Amino acid sequence: FKLCMNNTELEKIISDTQNNPYINWNNSSLADLCRSDREFSVYLFNKDGNHGYFSLLHNLSSNTEGIIVELGNREGLGILSIYDALQPKSELYTLDIVDDVRFIKDEIKNDPRVHILNDFNSLDVDRIGKTFDKKSISMIFLDTIHTYEQVTQEFKLWEPYMKDDCVMLIDDIRDYMTGRTKWRFHTELDYNYKYDVTEWAHNDTGFGVYLK
Repeated sequence: FKLCMNNTELEKIISDTQNNPYINWNNSSLADLCRSDREFSVYLFNKDGNHGYFSLLHNLSSNTEGIIVELGNREGLGILSIYDALQPKSELYTLDIVDDVRFIKDEIKNDPRVHILNDFNSLDVDRIGKTFDKKSISMIFLDTIHTYEQVTQEFKLWEPYMKDDCVMLIDDIRDYMTGRTKWRFHTELDYNYKYDVTEWAHNDTGFGVYLK
């Protein structure tokens, strides 16, 4: 039995990404559609110095074996970041209730390791149970509706499907705007290892990394 990732390994990945918060692409042509888009190219390539979490997704994926899940995939930048580093025996399940993955090429869509499920409500407990085995998810990124109630319910429903050493990522954990209340979940979460990497990963809204 091999752990997905221990805390020492996770801390090293976080530190390395902080020192160089830019994706080191394996196949840079995957992002060609994004390059031609001025706004989203800034995000993915961290040209504003405020979106280092895409590099973190990439680096974590390159060190993760098994199932990776992304809740919320609008535009597809997270898919690009994860896919470029996706290991041969790993799988990516990425889901949303809106079908907008505008930057994702057929090369990715047709890869049998990738499951783009844009008719999948993250709170659909029956579908979660039919799609995943208990304790099968190695890494999960929660990035749907930015409220305490939403992320709390997602965690409740998805936690049984996470491995004991599953790495969890949550965006928008700072109290920065009325109605954006995910920060409460971050404050209350009782995990052994909680990393607030906001300053270099997403310094206007916050970003957290968690390991039991």
